Amino acid sequence: MLIIGCFSVFSYICLPIVYPNNAGYKIDYMYDRSNIVRSDPSFKYKNRNISVILTRKYRENSEEDAPAFWRVTFNRKMKHYFSGFEFSESDWDDFVNRDLKKHKTIKQTLDRFFTFTLKPAIDSLAEKNNFSFDALDNLLIVATNPTITLNDAFEYRIESLKNDYKIGNASIYQSAYNALMRFKHYQLIKKRDDKKAFINLCIEKKNINVGKNVLIINEKIEFDEITPQFLNECEKFWEESGISYATIGIYMRTLRAVINNSEGEEPYITGIKYPFGIKRGKYVIPEGGRRDIALPIEDIWKIENYETNNPVLATARDIFVFMFYCNGLNFGDLCRLRYENIDASNNEIVFQRKKTLRKTTKPTFIYVPILPPMIEIINRQGNKNQDGYIFPFLNGIEPIESNERKIVNEIRLRLDPINSSLKVIANELGLDPELSTSYTRNSYITHLTSELLVNPIVVRKMVGHSTRKDVTAGYVNITPKKRREINSKLLNPEKRYTTINSGSVIWE
Repeated sequence: MLIIGCFSVFSYICLPIVYPNNAGYKIDYMYDRSNIVRSDPSFKYKNRNISVILTRKYRENSEEDAPAFWRVTFNRKMKHYFSGFEFSESDWDDFVNRDLKKHKTIKQTLDRFFTFTLKPAIDSLAEKNNFSFDALDNLLIVATNPTITLNDAFEYRIESLKNDYKIGNASIYQSAYNALMRFKHYQLIKKRDDKKAFINLCIEKKNINVGKNVLIINEKIEFDEITPQFLNECEKFWEESGISYATIGIYMRTLRAVINNSEGEEPYITGIKYPFGIKRGKYVIPEGGRRDIALPIEDIWKIENYETNNPVLATARDIFVFMFYCNGLNFGDLCRLRYENIDASNNEIVFQRKKTLRKTTKPTFIYVPILPPMIEIINRQGNKNQDGYIFPFLNGIEPIESNERKIVNEIRLRLDPINSSLKVIANELGLDPELSTSYTRNSYITHLTSELLVNPIVVRKMVGHSTRKDVTAGYVNITPKKRREINSKLLNPEKRYTTINSGSVIWE
C-alpha cells in the first residue's frame, strides 16, 4: 500500500514506499561488526504497545544509498514508511552520531514530521484504543496531503467510522456526501430544462437508499468552493429536491463537522474563509424543528385491527404494532432483539439501545412489559427456535462487532419493504400517506405525555432518553408493576386478545 511520507520545509512531498521484508532488502535491527548504528535513538517513541524508530535499510555494498524509514511496530507486527531520504552506511553513521551542518535541514524536516504528524496520529488512535495500520495510514494521508479535497475528507471520515463499527453515523455522513455530490452536479448543468429534469430525478430517488436504483453522483469539490454563497445555493437546491429542513440541518452540521476536522490537527477551512456562523455574510444552519409524526392512539388501533391476506402487509402491520407497544423502539433495535433479552420472571423484554451503547460507561437498560398483542405477534412473526433472534430479520448473522456493517446493511434492506407496505396500509385506512416505522416512537412518547399525562422523567426512562442532567430523576424508580400499568393503558379496550396475560410468558 502506498501512503504519503513526511514533507520538508521546502514543501516537497516524499512519495511513500512501504517495503515488505521480502522485497529485496534485508532489515537489520542489530549493530554490525563495525558498530555502525542502524537506527537513530533520537527518533524513538513508544505509546502503549505501539513503538516507532527511524532506521536504515541494510545494503551489501555499504556505500550504496539505502532508504531511511519509520518503522512502526504494533502487537509485534511492523510496517515501514519511507522518510523521503536515503543514506550510505557511512553517511548514516554520521547522521546518527555526529551533528553535521549538512544534515541540519534533514533533521529539521524529520523532526517536524515526527513531532507534529506521526506522534500525534499515533497518540490520537492509541487514546481511543482504535489503532490499526489502516487507521494510521488514513491519518497520515490527511495530515500530509496539501491538496486534499472535500471528497477525500468525507471518504476518510466515513471509512474511519466504519472501522470503529459506528455504521449508523457512517451512513449519515454518506447521505450528506451523496447530497453534496448531487448539488455539485446540478451546478455543472448548463441548460435550465436539464436542471429541472435533474431536480425531478432527485425527488424520484429521494427515498431510495439501498440497491441498484440509488442515485449516485461522483463530482469533485475543493474546500475553496465552500463559501456562504455555495451553502445558500446548496440549501435552496436541497429544498427544491424535496429534502426537509430538518434533514438539511443534519447534512449541513455533518459538512461542518468534516470541515472542522475533529480528528486532525486543524480545520480544513479557518479564519475569514470559514463559511459558518451567525455574523453577517456567514451561513446559518437551519434548525428544521421536529416533524409532527405522532398518530392518535385510535389510528394505532386501526392499524392493529387491519386485516389482510397479503403476508408482506401483515408483517408490516405486526412489526409496526410491536414497535409501538415495545416502548416505541426503533426498527434496528427490534431486529437485534434476542430471546435472551426476555426476563421471564418479570414478563419483560430488557435491552439497550444500539444508539447509546458507545456513548456512556454506565449501561442504560430499557424495560418493556410484554403485553398480549406482543405475544401474539411473536407467535406469528417470530423465530420458532428460541436460541437466537426473536424476529428472523438477522438470522445467520452473529451479533458480534465485526459483523456490524453486515447487520446494518441487512436492517436497511429489511426496512424498505416494511415502510413501503405501511404506506399501502395508510392509504387503505385513510391515514398519513407518509406512514413509516418512525411514527411508532413519536406516537408512544406523545400519547404518554399528552394523553396519559405520565411524568416526563418516567417517559424518558421508559424510552431510554438521558436523565443525567435532571437531579430529580435519581429519585424516580419505576417498578415492573408500574411499567405494566402504564403500557396497559395503551391497549384497545374493545379488542379481545387470544393470548391471556397470566403474569408469565407462554409461547405457542
